[in-house]
Amino acid sequence: MKTTLPVLISLFCAAFAFAASAVERNYRIVDLGTLGGTYGRGMEINEQGQVAGYSTLAEYPYSVRAAFWDGGPASDLGDLGGPTSRAHSINNLGYVVGYTTTGYSNDLIAFIHDGTGMRDLGTLGGLGSAAWDINDDNVVVGWAGTENGQNHASLWDESGPTDLGTLGGNFSMAYGVNSRGRVVGSSTDENEDEYGFTWFDGQIRKIDPFPGGTWSTARDINDRGQVILWGDTPGGKAHAILYKNGEYADLGTFGGDESWAYGMNNRGHVVGWAELGPGNYHAFIYDGTEKTDLGTLGGLFSSAYGINDAGRIVGWAHTNEGETHAAMWIPIPEPSGILISAFAALAAFARRRKRPGKAHS
Repeated sequence: MKTTLPVLISLFCAAFAFAASAVERNYRIVDLGTLGGTYGRGMEINEQGQVAGYSTLAEYPYSVRAAFWDGGPASDLGDLGGPTSRAHSINNLGYVVGYTTTGYSNDLIAFIHDGTGMRDLGTLGGLGSAAWDINDDNVVVGWAGTENGQNHASLWDESGPTDLGTLGGNFSMAYGVNSRGRVVGSSTDENEDEYGFTWFDGQIRKIDPFPGGTWSTARDINDRGQVILWGDTPGGKAHAILYKNGEYADLGTFGGDESWAYGMNNRGHVVGWAELGPGNYHAFIYDGTEKTDLGTLGGLFSSAYGINDAGRIVGWAHTNEGETHAAMWIPIPEPSGILISAFAALAAFARRRKRPGKAHS
């Protein structure tokens, strides 16, 4: 039987309503480990549960390597000639992006890994680049060096790198891209003050700070157009903020001064870390109503970086032994199978309906 879009939408709505009726307040934490060293970090998780991040090696404890988890021990994704690499994002096709050094000069270069090997994404004519996010059309965003020595937000697609410009200053960086090719990041203006931005239809647009604040950074965007902001609040403390169309929601803390958010799914659930008190912070999830403390692996600290539409979360957590390991938080109970299937079917259907072309055309 051929599945039509109305059928998929009906399945999705029914499944979403079911899942929304049960507030996910309990999570099981899983130690994903490392590449053999004492430090690991999960940065992003796709709908298949594959995780991208980075870790140290046992034999080279100060060398960080791009890492990949697919239901088992971490795999080293390699490099492009230097000792360091970091993976920042993974899409539903299993493509991973990040940056690597190309030699021992510590010069960085953005990469994409297609499951068989790493490819250099290049720059905007200058030195250095780094990739921070990738969507399911393999559109990649990050930053790249320009010919005049500045670092600008960059978008890479099948035609190569595109300079997304700035808000009038000398610096910009892109952190997130959604399925529609809308990009968010941070840029300086003509006064070298820093603000979050959105980029679409070939134009970069400023996001005003939280009311009463003085600066902002846009860290992620989902397919609903919701944006994660970092910014100061009227009290002068940096807080995670959820933003859309001029409306702001301060996500607050667990009693401390600061909170920072890094990832968000298409259900509007946000993850990051928040202070419990001075010098102590834990990973959190915000479900649109409240924040939940995700705890640790027995140590003091943790932070969450990515969340998929099924509600699985990745980041890092301290262990009893004081090590930092990549971690996954799994909601209890997990969302129903029909919900996960509906999300996957809708995504596949949308990809089939898309016409090939540049994300910024």
